[in-house]
Amino acid sequence: HIKKKHFSIGDKGDAAMNNSKRTNGDGGAACNAPSGGRGARSNNTRGSGISGNDSNNNDESNIDDREPIDANALLPRYLYPLVRHYHDDFYVSRSFDPRLIVQLMAEGFLPIATRGYLLPKLHVERCVLELNPTSKLHISRSTRRKSKKFLLSVNECFDEVVAGCHRQHGTNWLYPPIVAAFRAIHQRTTDANSGGVHAMIMSNDSMEPVDVTPVRLYSVEVWNAETGALAGGELGYSVGGIYSSLTGFSNEDAAGSVQLVALGKLLTKVGFEYWDLGMALDYKTRLGAELMRRSEFVRKVKRTRVENKGVVLRIDARRSQSGNNGSESRRNAKEFVDWERPVPDVIMKDAKDNGSSKAAATQNGKSLEQATKKNDIPQTQPSSPSSDTKQNRKRPHEEGKGG
Repeated sequence: HIKKKHFSIGDKGDAAMNNSKRTNGDGGAACNAPSGGRGARSNNTRGSGISGNDSNNNDESNIDDREPIDANALLPRYLYPLVRHYHDDFYVSRSFDPRLIVQLMAEGFLPIATRGYLLPKLHVERCVLELNPTSKLHISRSTRRKSKKFLLSVNECFDEVVAGCHRQHGTNWLYPPIVAAFRAIHQRTTDANSGGVHAMIMSNDSMEPVDVTPVRLYSVEVWNAETGALAGGELGYSVGGIYSSLTGFSNEDAAGSVQLVALGKLLTKVGFEYWDLGMALDYKTRLGAELMRRSEFVRKVKRTRVENKGVVLRIDARRSQSGNNGSESRRNAKEFVDWERPVPDVIMKDAKDNGSSKAAATQNGKSLEQATKKNDIPQTQPSSPSSDTKQNRKRPHEEGKGG
């Protein structure tokens, strides 16, 4: 069995979180799976090779995804005392320290858990939706129509979202120790003085950190606009300009679909480049997501964690319309679903010069489409006619069940 180890990377990442206590399981029996030889080192696994020591300039592009490699070569060297390869895309650790989890997130791993063990996952292929500079988000007519029935908020009720996920999916991989770690990261995310937990960025040829990057964890909620009841939500985190969905739930018809597309538009609006949806499922490809090789995904993580540290998921509060002095953080989901990227001035001018000023007023107008194609300016894809189904409400990253 992997021995219990204290997380002791040092005080240069986010050692300020030293009041976060490490938990080793949820009090139940330890999982038997990570014992024996399989937990120590993989023979050969198929996937891209990313050196654990790589920082911003990587040479993993020299390793072919089709070549069998040692899975431990994908693990950053400084994490060896705490994390080892388990099997396939999964790694294993007995530590649930929030600082370890943010380090794994900043290296491209998706953290999930089983009883007593952290199971970081590094997918051979990731289902990713591009948001900027070209949006590939597809929105069905029915989802667009139903979106006005819901309100969207961010970071309003973390624990209620966790409870909703447990009601819909059971414990699944969302065990108490990883929930406690997520809660600690979330609290630091919502703290105006910290803005997340800082992960270290290690240099290529040493074990010393050369920079830090904030990792932020969010709860996203959708509310019934008429009753005010929580209708659905999800947990997710961001590293630079990449947002990763973890898991979610929905209590009402269409709430899950509306939450997804409204979140996709909000992510686009605030400047995220990619939306990581984890393993491939039909509803994700219907949203517009495509498979991305592991090597490419990790390259993007390592670039964006340096270049896009300031990208944050938030909804700007506006003055309350109820007459009091407060502010409203919940916004109608249709505001986000109908939002379109502002039309660049050069496109507006070209469209007007062509006598199509009316078409230039909307980003999906025919004349604007032609002008956009001519000038190679990104635009939002038209809505997909696909309808909402119960399958659409299956949530991202239910990796613990056959992921």
